[in-house]
Amino acid sequence: MPVSPDQFRSSLRAVPFVPFRIHLVDQRSFDVPHPEFAWIVPSGRTAYVVPPGLDAAEIVDVSLIVSLQPITPPSAGTRAA
Repeated sequence: MPVSPDQFRSSLRAVPFVPFRIHLVDQRSFDVPHPEFAWIVPSGRTAYVVPPGLDAAEIVDVSLIVSLQPITPPSAGTRAA
């Protein structure tokens, strides 16, 4: 079942904000570490996502989003390999 525009908006407006990963039907995924990295047009059909480190937005058809997964930061005191 695809993610609804309202679910996407709720994730962007959550207080406190929880970073999340967008999963699309074509197996691509995009991280949204902060609400300023994504926005949705008023109609709810299209979203724009700017992957961290890039200067261009990806245009996403919201009906193709299959899930939103919270991204949990590494625990304090642990280091990435």
